[in-house]
Amino acid sequence: MQKNQHRGRKEVVEIMKKNINRLVLFVRGWLLTNPALFFKKDAAYPDNPEDIVCRLNHMMVQYEYFKNPGLTIEQLCRETNTNRSYLSRSIFRMYGTHFCEWVNLFRVAAAKNYIKEYDGKRIDLESLAMKCGFNSARSFSRVFKAKEFCTPKQYHGKLRKNKRHTKNV
Repeated sequence: MQKNQHRGRKEVVEIMKKNINRLVLFVRGWLLTNPALFFKKDAAYPDNPEDIVCRLNHMMVQYEYFKNPGLTIEQLCRETNTNRSYLSRSIFRMYGTHFCEWVNLFRVAAAKNYIKEYDGKRIDLESLAMKCGFNSARSFSRVFKAKEFCTPKQYHGKLRKNKRHTKNV
C-alpha cells in the first residue's frame, strides 16, 4: 500500500513539474510580448474628440461629402480610420446633435450660399435640394425651415428684398 502511495506521489510530482514548466514558458512569453500591443491605437482613438470632429469638418467642406444623398456614418469612419460609435459620440459631444442633423448643417449652409448666388426670380427647390445632398425637396424644406425658421422660398424672398432695399439707399 505504501508502495502505491509512493508511486502516486511521484506521478503527482511529475504532473506538477510539467504544469510549472508550462507556466514558466507562458510567463516568459508574456514578459517578452511588446506592451504597446495592449494600448489603444492613437490613430483610431485620439484622446481628444475635438481633433476628429475638426478633421471631419475640414473634409466635409473640402471634399463636399454632404452632397452625397446616401452618405453614411460608416463611410466617414473609413475616411477617418475610426469606429462608428466613437465618431458618433465625438459629434454629439461637440455639437450636441446626431450624425444626420450634423450633416444637414452643412447642407443647409450650402443651400443658403446657392440661394445668395442665385439671381432669378423663381427658385427650383427640387434641383437645389439635389445639389445640396437632400433626397427630396420636401425633406429639404423641412430641414431648412427647422434650421432657419423660414422656408427656402421665404429666405430667397428676404434676400431679394434686402438687395432691392440696399440698391435704393
